[in-house]
Amino acid sequence: MVIYDLICEHGHSFEGWFRSLEDYEQQRLDSLVTCPICDTLNVSKKLATPKVSQKSNSKESVHADKRMLSAQGSPEAYGKLQAMLKKVHDYVDENYHDVGSKFTEEAISMHRGDKEKTAIRGTATAKQVKKLADEGVSALPLPERPIDKKKLN
Repeated sequence: MVIYDLICEHGHSFEGWFRSLEDYEQQRLDSLVTCPICDTLNVSKKLATPKVSQKSNSKESVHADKRMLSAQGSPEAYGKLQAMLKKVHDYVDENYHDVGSKFTEEAISMHRGDKEKTAIRGTATAKQVKKLADEGVSALPLPERPIDKKKLN
């Protein structure tokens, strides 16, 4: 599975998941890669910056995501982004049935027509995400839920 950061001619950024570089190129040639915001076909891969991982328990890594987002906008913009992400999670929690670790099996069963199609949410490993893609199942990963500041000590 290859994940590309994409951008359209209007500056809308989004993520695309493909089986390979060749799969991405073929989908572009077949006019299957479109901007989810404005539907333009004029889409290209964004220039990627290398990511250097740190120990997950270091002070730097705990605040890295906030710094990266804040570097591109104000603290107010970061707060708005976090609020929007919380609303997305709340919507998914209220409108999608949680199937937990059975997500892959449930999604494939619905895709094949063995089960009635319903809105589900759950968890999947990287291997399971590849299996879903190989089956042609559409699934969308969500960033983690923002930390509730009221629950911090």
